[in-house]
Amino acid sequence: MTGTGERILLIENCDFRSFPPGGQLTFARHLIRAFGDRLALVGIATNGEPVGCWREVNLEGRRVPLLAVGRTRPQGARPLIPARLRFWLRLQRYRRRILALGARHAIVLAPETIMAVRNWGLDVCYHFSGVENPLVSSRYRWARLLASWFDAAHLESARRASLLLAHAAPEAIDELVERSGGRLARERVVWFPTCVDLNGFRAQVQAAARAELGLPAAEPVFVAVGRISRTKGWDLLLEALASFRREFGKGVLVFVGDGEDRGQLEAQARSMKLNGAVKVTGLQDPQQVARWLQAADVAVFASRSEGWSNAMLEALASGKPLVSTAVSGACEMIQPGRNGFLVQNRDAGTFARAMRAALDLPAAPEACFEVARRYSLERMAEAHRALWPPLRDAVCERVGIAGWILGSRVESVTPADVVTRVIGWAQRAASRYVCLATVYSLMLAREHAGYAAALNGAD
Repeated sequence: MTGTGERILLIENCDFRSFPPGGQLTFARHLIRAFGDRLALVGIATNGEPVGCWREVNLEGRRVPLLAVGRTRPQGARPLIPARLRFWLRLQRYRRRILALGARHAIVLAPETIMAVRNWGLDVCYHFSGVENPLVSSRYRWARLLASWFDAAHLESARRASLLLAHAAPEAIDELVERSGGRLARERVVWFPTCVDLNGFRAQVQAAARAELGLPAAEPVFVAVGRISRTKGWDLLLEALASFRREFGKGVLVFVGDGEDRGQLEAQARSMKLNGAVKVTGLQDPQQVARWLQAADVAVFASRSEGWSNAMLEALASGKPLVSTAVSGACEMIQPGRNGFLVQNRDAGTFARAMRAALDLPAAPEACFEVARRYSLERMAEAHRALWPPLRDAVCERVGIAGWILGSRVESVTPADVVTRVIGWAQRAASRYVCLATVYSLMLAREHAGYAAALNGAD
């Protein structure tokens, strides 16, 4: 447990506002809403904000310390240096300034970040935002050649974290553990779905939203939320829309978001004579995303791989049925025939027929709300506190001793702190006898003033 006023680092390659859009940014913002008074943020700047120094900012209605390690210009084009590599290098450059805050704990959401901080001496809670190897489908051909090395280094770094949480279905976690080659024990990787802010996404009058957004009142409207990239399957969605219009008549597909493949998507839509039926919104803030979902009939997802999708939860919270490829998470959230349909193959005709069937699910709104309520922001916060002591709000009684014990300044920590730390040491193959002796010493110190006096000032 953190001491009074001590902050926990939340390190993520984002500006914690709007860039880059996607599930990791959304989850980072959820963490700020839930634990903002406990966090210090390490990320990037996307405007003229200062770099390399701690300062206070207003985020999600809270004042939080933030250190930007670099400045990035939001753009759809592929940068010369991959964002993952650039962020890793920037973290190394500003390591001392980050650690100067005095934080002992960190929450990490990405492979490049856990690899960067592996030797920083932090107690890390690592979230597998996805369980696939990201370099397998990298936009950089040379990076794909390094996929095996990257995976091994990533999993070795993850092994050192004190808590491992995975945003994926249990079956996908099993595959991750098997792929780790013994680095990760299955019992150490905890299934931890992402969440949705039920106050931000809810059903509203569809007609009003369509009129506001300039969408046709009488045509089926399908919405795809997320980054526009090949891994998200925009090509399949275009083919499915073309098939839907040939077989069932009119229909509109809105891509809510932006990404490196936007130009290719728009060019392919024109070549398929779909340019009048396809709309790309560009980057949208959460309130705008909610408005597009309110205007939709069905939310569609065609990802080739996926963790536990925030966008799917947002659609469900808005009362919209889902049609999705059978990726991790979708199989847990979709109840076929009640709140949507799963498409087991990547066939455009099959996907189109599922889109049509999803328009005729009268009980879908309530079935959607039922699933979304299981993954609320409040439940995520409760689960995170239960799993990781540094996030717990209660302040334990302080230990009446001082000095250094196995690297802990005892006067500044609680018994729970040290117990948690030494258990971590034991798991990393430190001497179990020394760890157990330290825990027992702390127990004795709380009860016997003489023993505490003997340890005072001990080094």
